[in-house]
This record gives sequence, C-alpha cells and structure tokens, in this order.
Amino acid sequence: MDLYFKRHDGKAVTCDDFRLAMADANQVDLEQFSRWYSQAGTPCLAVRSNYDAAARSYTLTISQSCPATPGQSEKQPLHIPLALGLVAADGQDLPLRLQGEATAQGGSRVLSVTEAEQSFTFVDIDTPPVPSLLRGFSAPVRLEYPYTRAELAHLMAFDSDAFCRWEAGQSLLLGDLNALVDAARQGMPLQLNDDLVGALRRILADTSIDPALVALMLSLPSEVYLADQQAEIDPDAIHSAREFMRMGLARALRGELKEAYARMNGKDAYRFAAEDVARRSLKNVALAYLSKLGETAVVELAQEQYANAGNMTDTRAALACLVDAGQGAEALAAFAERWKDDALVMDKWFSLQAGSLQLGTVAHIQALMQHGGFQLTNPNKVRALIGTFVHQNLAGFHTADGSGYAFAAQTVLTIDKFNPQVAARLANGFNRWRKMVPARREKMLAALQQLAASEGLSRDVYEIVSKNLK
Repeated sequence: MDLYFKRHDGKAVTCDDFRLAMADANQVDLEQFSRWYSQAGTPCLAVRSNYDAAARSYTLTISQSCPATPGQSEKQPLHIPLALGLVAADGQDLPLRLQGEATAQGGSRVLSVTEAEQSFTFVDIDTPPVPSLLRGFSAPVRLEYPYTRAELAHLMAFDSDAFCRWEAGQSLLLGDLNALVDAARQGMPLQLNDDLVGALRRILADTSIDPALVALMLSLPSEVYLADQQAEIDPDAIHSAREFMRMGLARALRGELKEAYARMNGKDAYRFAAEDVARRSLKNVALAYLSKLGETAVVELAQEQYANAGNMTDTRAALACLVDAGQGAEALAAFAERWKDDALVMDKWFSLQAGSLQLGTVAHIQALMQHGGFQLTNPNKVRALIGTFVHQNLAGFHTADGSGYAFAAQTVLTIDKFNPQVAARLANGFNRWRKMVPARREKMLAALQQLAASEGLSRDVYEIVSKNLK
C-alpha cells in the first residue's frame, strides 16, 4: 500500500516522490533510509565494545536486526542514526575522533549505522570509557548493551545527555527492584545498594541539572510496571520491595530531599511556565519521599502546602502525602467540600483514594461508591474510582483473600447491563491471571468463571472473558 503526503497546495504525493524531492534538495541518497517506511517491525541494535590499551583505542561493534513480520520474513539493513558519547572516569565526555579522522568532533556525535554489522573505532582513548548510547533517543530502536551495575550508576550520576541519564537510572532502579522482589519472595533480607543511593545523592546535590529530570530520576517504576516484568506475579513481594526502596531512599537521602524541597518551594505567584513546572515536580517528589518517614515536621510541611497551594498540582500532591502518612481524613473532607461542584476535580479526589496504598481497599471503594458525587452510570466516575483501583492499585486489587476479584466481577456484571464498553474495560483487569502466583491465580480464575457463567453477558464482556479462559 502506498503512503501519501499532502503538499502545501493540497496535492498528494507518494512516499517515493517525497523521498526523491528531499534527496534532491539535500544532495543525499535516502533510498536506504526509506526502508523505515516499507519494512515493518522495530529494529534492534546489539552493541559490543572492546578497549585496546596498547593502541589507546575503543571499538564499538554494532549489529542491527529486525524480527520477521507477516509478508516480510527477511529484512534489509536500515539507515539508523545512532547518537552517542563516551563518558570518562571523571564523568566528562571524551573528544570523539574516529580512526582515520584528523581531528576530534566534540563529545557527542551521530554514527550512521547502515550495515548488518559495523564497527567504529575511536582513538586517543586513555582509559576504558562508558558508552552513552542512543543519545536524545536518536532512533526508534531497541538497544542491547551489556551494561554493568557500575556503568549504569556512572551514567546515572554523570551522563550529559538527559535521555541516556534517565534511561541508565531506570535500568538501575528496575534491576534493583526486581532483585528485591526476588529476595522478598524467598523470605530473604532486603537491602539497598550503596551505588544507587550514591548516584541519587549526587543528582540531588547537583543544582545544574534540570529539576524536572531530577524528579523523573527519583520516580520509581510503578507496581503495575514491575508486575509486567515478572514471569510470575507475586503482588505482596512487589509491594514489599517497592515500599522498602521508597522508605530506604527516604531515610538515606533525608537531608538532600529536605534541601531540595526548600530550594524548589518558591513563594511566587503561580505560572504555567516550564521552569515553574519543573520546580513543582521536584518539590512534590521530594515531599512524597519525606512523607514515608512519618515525621511530625513533614506532616506539618504537607499540611502547610495543602493550605497555601495556589494550584491543583501542589494541592493534590500535598493531599496524597497526607493520605500516605495516614493524616489525610480532614484534608480529604475539606477538598470534597470545596470542589464538590467541579466534576473533573472530584474525579481526581476519587482516583487519589482508589490508588492509595492506605485507602485503596475494597471496603473503602465500596464506601466511596455511596458518595453523593459518584454515579455508577457515569463512565468518568467509574474510570476514576473503580478503574484506578482495578488497573493501578496492584496491592489493593490483588488482596490475598480474593475480595478484589469478587468485587470487580460483580461490578462488571452490574455495569454490563447499561454500558458494556466500560464493563469490558474493567474486565481487562483479569488479563494477567495466568501470570499470578498459584493462590491468586485460582481466585482470579474463579471470578472469571463466575463471569462466564452469568446469563446475558454483552458481546464486549463475553469477548474479554472467553479469550481469557481459552
């Protein structure tokens, strides 16, 4: 099937016509690059490295591949732009001079990967560097490189590229969280790695880094995301591991987090500007960590922010911290009274409680369903309260007694009578049942079978349930 582009004058041109015009205008051959449009699938770049101390050279060997797709069993090499840098032991980007070049071309450059396997050798490299690969997410590919923990921690602490720095941090956090999950499942002691704490401490102390990036790097993968990484899902182990890391980081970085909160907590009038959004994001992440400590001073800090907030971001963040600290009852009541006539804001109120580790229980969800601001016939309210509970609250929905599954199944049946589409989206909450640990698996299966045995199921819900039971 041909792809078409529309010119400024409204005339449609084919992808090939567009490529030829671009190639002519830029004096470059784009035939290989056009395979991005004709070949399906996400390419993979597998990278290997070798340092030659005698030659003071560092070689990256890059292999590209793309899995077979219907009608395309074999794929030709693409033209893949790979932006990279080499980070030295002192955290600085090394000047990059490829073998055969007369001079270096700065600390970051783009390599053109055009062959199935290709090697690039950099010279004048005195010690083994850490490669910072796919800077700026220069190409939509999957990257495979055997980073060690030490290398990830080094990039997390020093990489000058925001994307690679964040990616290294997430890889390190995810690896450590998965190890903690395994330890929790085996009943072993849980322990934080010093290099992770050290890298985050350096990031918090470096005031030259964009606060928005710092906030992102401090944000742990969600429990639901962690569950997707597991071959067999143990909700209790995942919850224990993530809460242990949150508490451990809060304790280890207490001073740096308090300093970051104070530094980011400006008293200026609200502005929707990038720098202000960044400051608020770091301030609220720091407060969320500190609230895990349960200290009176931190609770008072959250109460002060809630009382004086001039925007919904700060209000909701402070409210979430108070709820997490077990001190949110009064603030929740005040919030509901103030915003009871604003349906969209009340959706935030419902979703905050449904996703809360403190309040996100079946009993609390059922109580909120009786609130005057909730209507089961309103899809937005269902998504905010029940949808958040089923799809985002791993510990609450997957409670050991199976009450979350029974509640969800009964709610699906009730809603299916008047809104099959919303009911089907809730039924998707059972999609992971085969990956659950045996005790949860049996209870989820029982709830699915109850749904399947119910008379009058809509086609929407029946499709979800029947596919799950095949």
